[in-house]
Amino acid sequence: MQRRFDAIIIGSGVGGAGVAALLAHAGWKVAVLERNELLGGRCITYERSGCAIDLGWHFYCLGEKGPLQEIATRVGAPRIPWNNVGSRSFLQIGDVVKKYSKAAMFEAVPPAERAGFERLFQYVFETPDAELERLWYVPVWEWVDRFTKDRMAHTIIESFVSQYFCVPSTVASTAEFIRAFRDVMSKRATAYPSGGNASVPGAYLAAVEKHGGEIRTRAEVARILVNGGAAVGVVLSDGTELRAPVIVSNADLRATVLKLAGPEHFPEDYVKRVQSLTYSIPGVMLRVLVSEKVTDKQVVIYIPDERSAPLDVTPEMWRGEVPELVAGCFGSPTNFDPSMAPDGKQLLTSLHGCPPDMAARADEWREALLRSCFRVFPEARGKVEKVWFDTPALVNGFAGEDGAIIGVGQTVDQVHERRPSVVSPVKGLYFASGEAGGHGIGTELAASSALELFEVLRSHRPGAATARA
Repeated sequence: MQRRFDAIIIGSGVGGAGVAALLAHAGWKVAVLERNELLGGRCITYERSGCAIDLGWHFYCLGEKGPLQEIATRVGAPRIPWNNVGSRSFLQIGDVVKKYSKAAMFEAVPPAERAGFERLFQYVFETPDAELERLWYVPVWEWVDRFTKDRMAHTIIESFVSQYFCVPSTVASTAEFIRAFRDVMSKRATAYPSGGNASVPGAYLAAVEKHGGEIRTRAEVARILVNGGAAVGVVLSDGTELRAPVIVSNADLRATVLKLAGPEHFPEDYVKRVQSLTYSIPGVMLRVLVSEKVTDKQVVIYIPDERSAPLDVTPEMWRGEVPELVAGCFGSPTNFDPSMAPDGKQLLTSLHGCPPDMAARADEWREALLRSCFRVFPEARGKVEKVWFDTPALVNGFAGEDGAIIGVGQTVDQVHERRPSVVSPVKGLYFASGEAGGHGIGTELAASSALELFEVLRSHRPGAATARA
């Protein structure tokens, strides 16, 4: 049976769920189509042995003061249960553990280089926005080198860049980094939600249903229908045809253009640009369930040495080598929400950068991550009940893109006006995700993409399609 909507959204990640909620709140008849059984895209949370497990362990850097909460507030969604990261965040360099602070970072740099490193931080917070225009296409590594050439100083900045954007500082945009760094440091709202990552898109999707929208799981889109140069609907893998004058893809931009819609409908130069896009690095995750609470630490940024930053993929890793210790972002979801593990037990989680193809040495990676975990949480030794080790294949299964942590990378050739637009060359086809438009870090990039697209679409008059149904 054919059905008509004002807008069809392909995918239920933050960008797709966010724009669906905004449109539904504005009176549009929307349908959200999710190919998986679970909703939320990269923000899926699922159950394992009584634990709530996130597909990817991460924080929301602006929390209640950023675009994620802005969408929820605008659509009257249920409150996102934010838990702010407080004084229990730490920086561990080698075996030295200190409270997470600028002072701890400065102290990690040799005295002779400290003044230059401090000037870098001063520049971040005192330079007018107008001057940042000169830095959009300057790599962060090159910019840091203007202040200090110290390797540890570079690694500390790399730890921010790799966590924010999941691309190396050698290609990350300085202006994008400075804007994000300022936001995080000034708003002090970094948070993790009760119930896990799925609580965020879940709030948006609840608003979609509240405002009359339709949500379908196991609804894989096989093809986007293009007629007369315009997107007019979709065909599902079971043959169901749905029609709408607005199609929004929250899926992989490259797959949307090259497979779902078809390159023949786009200008040749646009197709070439899409084919050349580079994505953020893949991630590998470790989850450790311990028999009792062993730490009060909420988050630990772990840097084992001056050449290893969290979520950075070193040249040795790309060559297939497995490091003895792996830098990463460690934490305990149960220190934010104890109900995420069985009573009395604690869940420890970490996220690390890695090559996309690590299957051949998966056992070695697992042991390296466990060694790193015990360096960060030595109290966990002898109390481990379960260990889950998830390679990029897990993220790839849900979101594609070889397990990329975010999507299209925020590199010097893919930011600002060089970033793919939320508006495609095909009339009626749009994007809302970490793939196009937007600004910010991970999920906040996707949320700002949704807000940007909504501003484009809000002048359209909904109802024309459904009136003909």
